Amino acid sequence: MAEANIHQKSDALSSVDRVGEVFDEYGDFIRSIIRFHIRNEAEAEDLFQDLFLSLIVKPIPEEVQNVKGFLYKIIYDTVKDSYRRIDRYQARIRKYSKRNLHIVKNHPESSLIDVEETKKMFDLIKRHLPTQEALAVTLRYRDDCDTGEVAEIMGVKPRSVSSYVSTGLKKIGHAFGKKAREQL
Repeated sequence: MAEANIHQKSDALSSVDRVGEVFDEYGDFIRSIIRFHIRNEAEAEDLFQDLFLSLIVKPIPEEVQNVKGFLYKIIYDTVKDSYRRIDRYQARIRKYSKRNLHIVKNHPESSLIDVEETKKMFDLIKRHLPTQEALAVTLRYRDDCDTGEVAEIMGVKPRSVSSYVSTGLKKIGHAFGKKAREQL
């Protein structure tokens, strides 16, 4: 029994060593492919670490001739899985919010207040942001369009929509933060 544990530990160590060698040789390539598919630095770093661990558990087969191609396929599949997981999570959130919306409908007074506050917030967004940013934020959050739908409506690329929304939210955050400080 002890001999089996020692053998498993040495296999694990050799697997870690092999993956370490792969990451030493192809680490820059791996990072560049991950960053190409995932723009969020924290998510990219998480995926990099997950890839390292997955290659320890399931190493690259010895018969693989094109290691870069194999790594690209693994990264691409991992990114797709990540996006599917996010989509499922967002679907659960939408389902949960629809359930809560039904509860809110039974209390129309609070719903009316929420509608008024939301309308005021989007009016402020429209006044404080440039047209493209205001439109992108409004379509994304008020009209609940995804990035692709917003891009199609605005006639721009999805990356532009992400940039407009990100920049717009930062500007609104600074504007509201400044007003809150002035009121103190």
